[in-house]
Amino acid sequence: MIRNKVFITATLAGGLLLLPSTGWAATPVATDIELQVDGQELTVEGYTVNHSLYASYAAIARELGADADWKEQTGSLTLQLGDDRIAFAEGSTTSTLFQADGEVLIPVRKAFEAFGYTVSYNAASRSVNVQAAGAAAPSATDTSGDDDVGNGVNGNTTDDSVTSDTYAGLLPVSILTDLKPDQNTGTRIEGVIANSDYVFTADMDTRELYRIDITTGAAEVLTVLPRTGTGMALDESGNLYIASGGEEGLIYKVNADDLKGDPFDGSQVETFVSGVAGANGLAFDREGTLYVTGGATGNIYAVTPEGQLRTYASGLTAERPEQAIVVNGIAVGTDGYVYTANTSSGEVNRFTIEDDGTVDQPQLIAKSELLYGADGLTIGPDGNLYIAANERNAIVKVTLDGTVTDIARNGNNGPLEFPASLSFVGNTLYISNFDLPRGSNNPNTPGIGSSIAKLELE
Repeated sequence: MIRNKVFITATLAGGLLLLPSTGWAATPVATDIELQVDGQELTVEGYTVNHSLYASYAAIARELGADADWKEQTGSLTLQLGDDRIAFAEGSTTSTLFQADGEVLIPVRKAFEAFGYTVSYNAASRSVNVQAAGAAAPSATDTSGDDDVGNGVNGNTTDDSVTSDTYAGLLPVSILTDLKPDQNTGTRIEGVIANSDYVFTADMDTRELYRIDITTGAAEVLTVLPRTGTGMALDESGNLYIASGGEEGLIYKVNADDLKGDPFDGSQVETFVSGVAGANGLAFDREGTLYVTGGATGNIYAVTPEGQLRTYASGLTAERPEQAIVVNGIAVGTDGYVYTANTSSGEVNRFTIEDDGTVDQPQLIAKSELLYGADGLTIGPDGNLYIAANERNAIVKVTLDGTVTDIARNGNNGPLEFPASLSFVGNTLYISNFDLPRGSNNPNTPGIGSSIAKLELE
């Protein structure tokens, strides 16, 4: 039981503690933050470092009731509570600590999750909520009678009565690569995109951009991005675009030749466009216009090949206060519609792009309990929509007439572990495992952790 509680403010994107765009370099910047632990509050000085919230290790250890061992000479720290233990070190690529204003700072999210806590974000009150294992999470809004397209959203569909037949008839999922074999939790990868040779993804904490051989699964770090990267897309020339959200919001561009060659310095990563607040999902249309979702902002952006940015309000609002993302995954169909996933309500919507560049009001395609936590969205070779239902550890197919079915699903032992993004190459679907401890993936300690999974359509 935590005795004292901390109150901190932050910005969450894709379900993560993503913070304002001040201080993107690896230098702690003091910030006014809020955090609730088991519903109680305490003020503590917070800092941001590369999208992540940091606070004094002493304050966090006190909240946890954990023993702390700080070794100044080696710049290393361990927290231990019973049999659970986590280590932090200066310059570490996994659990980095920093020193600022006479304080030793550690990442709040990693510290709490290491001891079985779950972390969520309430956009309405701008508060981060930390809950002890077994504590009741806020329930989803029940809107099962609101719409006549698809099925109603009935909230968290985690089923406590799983039997040997629960996952029968679904497609098998395998692991292409485990990016951090020495960890089954603690690495965050969200975006994924593939071509005929490679799969690309990025570690949100270390900012490492990975190139993964599509045949062998061998992975190598190509570069370190200037900022955290999430959604990804490839244009017709093979150039890679990477979203980096926050209040400012950037889209990075990596040239096709760099993707094929040796590892390179991050200074070669170009800023394609800025001012894309909350930038997350990316998708190109046939004319080369890049469409971007703005997450909790509700915005859809269009960026021309020349880098001209247009912003459109989707008109969508959150149904679950603890999950504010209303435009997440995105795809552009051959029919000209822009399709988006609503993580908050478990919906798929589509938008018409008019000849004058304006966007019409959203048209509901499907709303279903199977889409709880709808995250990454893509269009398959069969013309159907495929969605990563992250909080159900499921991949869901949605036909354009609104029929919703699971094609893959499992419990918290994997191989799907909070799936976030999807990318097709032919009939092969590549999936990024984000591995947050939420919904069917809570706790996230079993299984393989952050990885790239794949399945073959029948």
